[in-house]
Amino acid sequence: MKKLLLVSLFSAFCICLFSQANSNLFYWIKFKDKSHNPYTVNNPSQFLSQKSIERRANQDIAIDSTDLPLTPAYIDSIAPFITNLVHRLKWFNIAVVEIDDTINATSITNSIKQFSFVDSIAPIAFFPYKLYLNKFETVHAVNQQIVYPNTYGASYHQISRLNADLLHQLGYRGQGIILSMMDNGFYNADTIAAFDSVRPRILATWDFVHNQQNVYTDGGHGTSTFSCIAANLPGHYLGTAPDANFFLLQSEDNDAEWVMEEYNWAAAAEMADSGGAQIFSTSLGYTVFNNGIGSHTYADLNGNKTIITQAGNIAFSKGILVITSAGNEGNSSWHYIAAPGDGDSILTIGAVDDIDTIASFSSRGPNSAGRIKPDVCSQGLNSAVIATDGTVTASSGTSFSCPIMAGCAASLWSAFPEKSAKEIKEAIIVSADRFWSPDNNYGYGIPNFYNAYLLLKTGYNGNILHINDDVAVYPNPFSNQLNVSLYSSEGKNHTIEIFDLSGRKVLSKQIYIRANTFEILNIYEVSSLAAGEYILRYDTQKKYSHRIIKAK
Repeated sequence: MKKLLLVSLFSAFCICLFSQANSNLFYWIKFKDKSHNPYTVNNPSQFLSQKSIERRANQDIAIDSTDLPLTPAYIDSIAPFITNLVHRLKWFNIAVVEIDDTINATSITNSIKQFSFVDSIAPIAFFPYKLYLNKFETVHAVNQQIVYPNTYGASYHQISRLNADLLHQLGYRGQGIILSMMDNGFYNADTIAAFDSVRPRILATWDFVHNQQNVYTDGGHGTSTFSCIAANLPGHYLGTAPDANFFLLQSEDNDAEWVMEEYNWAAAAEMADSGGAQIFSTSLGYTVFNNGIGSHTYADLNGNKTIITQAGNIAFSKGILVITSAGNEGNSSWHYIAAPGDGDSILTIGAVDDIDTIASFSSRGPNSAGRIKPDVCSQGLNSAVIATDGTVTASSGTSFSCPIMAGCAASLWSAFPEKSAKEIKEAIIVSADRFWSPDNNYGYGIPNFYNAYLLLKTGYNGNILHINDDVAVYPNPFSNQLNVSLYSSEGKNHTIEIFDLSGRKVLSKQIYIRANTFEILNIYEVSSLAAGEYILRYDTQKKYSHRIIKAK
């Protein structure tokens, strides 16, 4: 019943099939307000699912006018002048429409402008007759006869490098979390054996390109990105959040590259939000379009200008963790990240190889406003994925580093369902191996999801003292608990000692740290210390000491 209700909720927002093979023109119509609206923020269950309402409530996010559907009376008034209503974008208070080009479009648009509730109307640039080829990465088959010594199979390295396998060992595999995948279709995902276990947890599907529920007959790129998170072939392959729930949404047009795909994505984002999604995974990016019509410039990628980037930032403000690929333009003349990866609030993922070297194709930052991008990286060169024939393959692109990361984020969030999207995002970034020295190739580096787990478990709230690349102490000043994050290049015990200013040792602790990883030591015994200054001494690669303060 829940699945049927979600499908009904999604279907209620989808209006009128539109054809991209005709000569019709596309426009967006912006309304001035949402007056005379039968919907009210005081009764959100009319337009938001209970999951969506709860997500906002858990993160203290108010339901506001941007959550209200477009005013139905406004839509009814413009209906006689349009051929199709393509999208209702409530966050922007915009209707995306199709107008028959055989009629005088200028006369029609002028008539629409006469309505007192219409703010503006503008065309959506489209060159309809050129097929955009090679939009996605190629895949390479791997030896199907290999049986790996663990359940992860070919995906083990891309998961264990992020220490997400430790989350799985703790029992956190994305259960209870809803991810929305926006892609070019999920060809054969309804029959591939690797998706048998997740299929009951596909809560809803929708194809925003062809306005239909079926997403399984078009586009194999989404099949592979979905596999990075959800696939389960014991001994051969396991995704990063195999127990999560999913919305599978097609927003990418496989026959052309044009700006309507960004409007499709915005519509998908709004529906996923209304359905209660907590994480978006988007292995898409937009820079230039067919014949240059409507293309973006690098200056446009300032963090909040393009439609898709604005929609991603709004989604984050609604409590959704938006994760997207950086793009594959590192070797091209474009070079930089693609929209929506420039977004201020969006977690943008670059690609590294299996020894953590940045992939040459991975798009670089910053965005045009100077913000560090990508944010973090995971394996995107020769990533293990499931192909549309159900076999394990290797493929390259930030298309795959993104869902690998999104699934890890879902597994992390399933350990702390009370946390906000902002807290999950920050923990991922703080856990990364270049957090103290980010750049525009790697961003903040490669996250350690076990470290992120420990950060959240110890109540990390952004108050952190950076001491050096091996050690961080927080909070400082402290009261009832002190946390020490340490890195070690080899697996061994390390000692942390606290002295008062007279040189008397007041506390000593040991912690074992796995090779080439971080661990966090929680020191609760400090609650008994008197207020004042102390010296913290610790050994990692060398011996260090630092002054800390016990609050009154």
